[in-house]
Amino acid sequence: MKNSLIKVNTSMKGDELMTTKNTKSAFTLAEVLITLAVIGIVAALTLPGLIQNHNEKAWSTAKDLWEKKLTETVRRMNTDGVMTGHDTTEDFMDTFKQYMKVIKTCDNNDINKCYSPKVVTTGSNEEPMEVETDSLTNASSMGLSDWQTNTNTMSFVVADGTTVIMAYQPECPYADPIEDTGSQVSCMGYMVDVNGKKGPNRVGKDIQLSSGVAFSTCDNPIGDMCWSTEFLANRAVNTCDGSEYEDLDSYGSSNSYCANNYWAGAKLTCQEKGMSLPTSAQLTQLAQALYVNSDGTEANITEGYTSGLKVRDEYTQNPPIKYNSYLYWSSEEYNANNAYDRHFLTTNTTGSDYGWSPKYYSDHRAVCISN
Repeated sequence: MKNSLIKVNTSMKGDELMTTKNTKSAFTLAEVLITLAVIGIVAALTLPGLIQNHNEKAWSTAKDLWEKKLTETVRRMNTDGVMTGHDTTEDFMDTFKQYMKVIKTCDNNDINKCYSPKVVTTGSNEEPMEVETDSLTNASSMGLSDWQTNTNTMSFVVADGTTVIMAYQPECPYADPIEDTGSQVSCMGYMVDVNGKKGPNRVGKDIQLSSGVAFSTCDNPIGDMCWSTEFLANRAVNTCDGSEYEDLDSYGSSNSYCANNYWAGAKLTCQEKGMSLPTSAQLTQLAQALYVNSDGTEANITEGYTSGLKVRDEYTQNPPIKYNSYLYWSSEEYNANNAYDRHFLTTNTTGSDYGWSPKYYSDHRAVCISN
């Protein structure tokens, strides 16, 4: 070939000698960051709803599975004739474990070892409220007062992780083992948490209640009064040290003993519960609700000493207070250094006409009453 065929025009500039290529447009870093931010916002708005929907379906499925499992267990127990005849929840549970795979049981004093310490439910004013599960120690505390029994509750863990607090009705009626195999589920009052101790631990979510079970903010409804769980009054308060306790009106007193004041500590504890330490008259009302005469007739409890009593049957196994060894503080003072108290024994009770103690006593117990 001739050299003229490959002659290059040397008058062209350097960049004009470059071979022309096809180019593609690309996102800038700013555009990528904006896109990621939009994706993040959308995810933040939609993922919680998706997760909630997933959880709701999972809880619903687990609840259905529990109901089927429980119904089948009751059917088998009823067919074998072992649903009835148990005097306590503990007795019933010994048999129940032979029909449902229970991997752990916790007795009346250790409910929280098998169940979440607190659950959330809706109170009478439709506002959420917390219920401490260690207060659910008997059928009446779970709203099953119509059972006419103060039977203990127990908690247990099923093999699939489901946790349950249950009370058994000792008066569970006999049912025909062939024609009526599933009806005796109603002989059990229970609160089941289908995902164990994991959250949200809320009634209507992962927690389901059986028919009749209901809660209030009252630990111990006795008569027409609401009492807290009793406690050891070993909290000392110095009401004269210029601290938060200097306002003695918060204890309803102007004569408060200063250092190591366990009586004032009990009053403060009740105050923090939104309740109050009971008056002597209210402790007398409590005694009236707890006792009958030794022959079973209604007793007339006085402010002072009353003998010839016995504890009502419903308060012998699960008493709201401790009998014999302990005295319970009244909110009222005998004088500057002493406060009234009441002694609850199994056959007699002594009140304010005879009973008072120094405020520095640390071995008293206390129970609060709703305001």
